[in-house]
Amino acid sequence: MCPSCIRAHVDITDGLQKDYIIVYCPECFRYHQPPKYWGRAELESRELMTICLKKIKGLAKFVLVDASFLWTEPHSKRLKLKITLQKEIFANTVIQQSLQVDYEVLWQQCPTCQKVATGQPQWDAVVQLRQKVDHKRTFLYLEQIILKHRMHEDVTRIESHPDGLDFFYGHKSHAMSFVDFISAQSPCNRTDAVQLVSHDSKSNTAVQHHTFSVEIAPLCREDLIIMPPQLFNKLGGIGPLVLVHKVYSSIVFLDTKTLRAGEITSTLYWKHPFNVLASYREMVDFYVIDLSLTGMVNGKFQQAVATVCLLSEVGGSREWIVQTHLGAQLNPGDVVKGYLLENMNFNNDDIGKYRSDQLHDVILVRKHFPNQLKQRNKRNWKIKTLDVLEPEGNSSRQAKSTMQQEREEFEDEIERDKELRKDILLYKDISGKKKTSATAASGACEGQNDDENDEEVPQVDLEELLDELAIEDDAGAGEDAAKKRGRDDDEAVS
Repeated sequence: MCPSCIRAHVDITDGLQKDYIIVYCPECFRYHQPPKYWGRAELESRELMTICLKKIKGLAKFVLVDASFLWTEPHSKRLKLKITLQKEIFANTVIQQSLQVDYEVLWQQCPTCQKVATGQPQWDAVVQLRQKVDHKRTFLYLEQIILKHRMHEDVTRIESHPDGLDFFYGHKSHAMSFVDFISAQSPCNRTDAVQLVSHDSKSNTAVQHHTFSVEIAPLCREDLIIMPPQLFNKLGGIGPLVLVHKVYSSIVFLDTKTLRAGEITSTLYWKHPFNVLASYREMVDFYVIDLSLTGMVNGKFQQAVATVCLLSEVGGSREWIVQTHLGAQLNPGDVVKGYLLENMNFNNDDIGKYRSDQLHDVILVRKHFPNQLKQRNKRNWKIKTLDVLEPEGNSSRQAKSTMQQEREEFEDEIERDKELRKDILLYKDISGKKKTSATAASGACEGQNDDENDEEVPQVDLEELLDELAIEDDAGAGEDAAKKRGRDDDEAVS
């Protein structure tokens, strides 16, 4: 037979089922994808097309050429899909035919909405993330890491607590994946617990709540540490006064006097935990009077001997000569942040186990840019944040002000540290807070009269910023365009 006769007598779609049922939750606007997944999909979207095609049994035996939706009333609970298939029936003879597949949309609540309707808890596992410190620097950094790797998508809700955050999940596997992710980013100590909520002895089923308590080591970058004697010997005599240089699954220390670095694992730390000697809040401002390089270099650090005094005592008689790792960054006349030990009260027994010649009064940490505070309102970038629920009674004005100040300090740190920006997604700020061109021009004129240090304020390059998607605006523009096309068609018909 010729191809036309074959096409007339052979129906390649004869064995395909042409009527299916799709389950839709009207509460959360999600479609059911067997066996347990529920996903959002708009009408005539690519996601809904995928769900419909997966419903067709035996489609793998054909070559799918085309698939498109046929128009139906949105309230009709019906979907119509036109697909074009190809199949080889004889040697070198391929038949292409089209068929229409009908879907009936069945409204049914998803398990999550059923729990809401019956008053049951909407979570099966919770990750309690805690760190016993007086600031939120670690959580601000982890927040950006979570957003970058999209680890927040499976969270049902996030609650804030004084010492950390609680992440609630609908499945235990999602919570365990999150715990493994956090353990790879910071030194953690994990404790698990299970609570029996209900039990059905007839069907041998039970509802359990799993709790994963994760405690992060109370160490942050730029904190001052006094090495415990046993750790001092294991690391080859580094320190004993060292700075926390990096914190990830391990902890890296830096001896600012010798430029030597040491690293301990999370397991070793939690066997013999220790606290910081002083946190970054206790740093003071020093003024660099003189600086001479020694020639020793370790990576980006360069050893130097600096003569410094307190910024509030410039011109006084009290000065210190210290060895620092900031030789490549500092110049005479700069301001540097550091620790002054002679004015501190320590609650640490390890500091009395070392000789006085092993300890120094001043430890310089990083270069300080006083004019960076003036540039906060001129930033052309922003970072995203998680949707965190504040507990009742913790929404005071003072708590919000403290959190906003810590967030601004974290943004200052992002500007200063290029390595830190590699782990964070920065977006262009297109909000209404940006200054107009006239205001920016006047600010530029005023900036010319400032000190020369204004030119040294760190900036984020435009190449490092990402364009933020405005999906709602695009959808609104699409609806306006559709309405305009409808009006044009009505005018043409009339």
